[in-house]
Amino acid sequence: MKGHVTGALRWWDFLTATLQATLDSEASLLKFRTAFATSLGLDAARVTLFGSGRSALHALVAGLALPPDAEVLLPGYTCVVVPNVFLHLGLPVRYVDIAPGNWNPDAEAIAQAITPRTALVVLPHNFGLCMAGVEALRERFPAVVFVEDAAHAWGSRDAHGRMAGTRAQAAFFSFEYSKPLTTGIGGALVLNDLALRARLARRLPVLRVPRRGQVLRQVLTLAWHRLSQNLPGGALRALASLLRWPARVMGAVARTPDTELSGDSAPDYSLGLSPWPAALGLQQARRAEAVWALRRRQVEVYDTLLAGAPGWMLPRHGKGEVLLRYPVRIDDAAQRAAVMRGLLALDIVPGVWFDDVVHPAGSLRYGYEAGACPQGEAAARAVLNLPLGLHADLSPRQQQGLRALAQGRSA
Repeated sequence: MKGHVTGALRWWDFLTATLQATLDSEASLLKFRTAFATSLGLDAARVTLFGSGRSALHALVAGLALPPDAEVLLPGYTCVVVPNVFLHLGLPVRYVDIAPGNWNPDAEAIAQAITPRTALVVLPHNFGLCMAGVEALRERFPAVVFVEDAAHAWGSRDAHGRMAGTRAQAAFFSFEYSKPLTTGIGGALVLNDLALRARLARRLPVLRVPRRGQVLRQVLTLAWHRLSQNLPGGALRALASLLRWPARVMGAVARTPDTELSGDSAPDYSLGLSPWPAALGLQQARRAEAVWALRRRQVEVYDTLLAGAPGWMLPRHGKGEVLLRYPVRIDDAAQRAAVMRGLLALDIVPGVWFDDVVHPAGSLRYGYEAGACPQGEAAARAVLNLPLGLHADLSPRQQQGLRALAQGRSA
């Protein structure tokens, strides 16, 4: 089954990471931090590891100690965990719509939305597509803190060769199951601005070590996701059905609670990254160039297969960008539904990330008013993503079937 998780993870990494974490747990964290920073062309002093990407963002914003009436601008196409950080810190937010035919806001739209109350702006690189104009915004609004949401964008470079996550004053990354580099759950905060690093030097939290049970659930969930990438669709559904009940009873699956999605509870933002998951991340970070080259090659395959597909809008990407998923828009609902059924028949998982302006659909839209971001809402209705990564190479049969679907023929 070609899916969207564990895109850089090999089975061998589990054994190597277990040995590394057992022999020298502290070294695992330090080596991963250094290898991740190196992959971005940065000194490790700029990087702090966290238990999740949302925790990294929370630590940054809490450390800034913004006044309660300070305003935050968010992209009108994001994940619920981002606005929930500001919900839990009691800061008001406004959303800036994405640009027509794009998955990110336009820099000028951000500029027009900034007011004297605006203290912080989150700039996304959705799907690994780099938002343009970051440096110009920093120069134009020196009093505003710009933060890159680089959760999707490990390894992406913009048209000028600048790495995502290194362009604004700060950035946060996610190492969740479906991200380009995964530790199960985890994240990183990158502080690029020297003045900001000095300001936060004594304000970042002292992180707690996760309990062993939590770490075990993360790794077991990661192993399950890894296994799912090698099973045919029928076998995967049968095994999932068989294991669903015992997994729930034993609490063996790590997932974001529904109460967090609804905003009724906050995650434990004080959790750090455990050595075992860090050792898993280390194996992937050391293969960064190979991981990125594979995704770029797979994107080229999709570009060729889907060229000229009627009703499909393909992503406009640069040569240096590393996509998390290959996002397309199919605005005709009946056509999109038919394509999704066809993909499943080909053992290709049709992703629907992001299915709402504040993904996932049905979660809390903190600070969002329906209709405020019409482009984001339209994109959410039409989005369909195709998988990329180590386990996502399509067979000749799948390539032929995908091409047929794109041309409106039976797969």
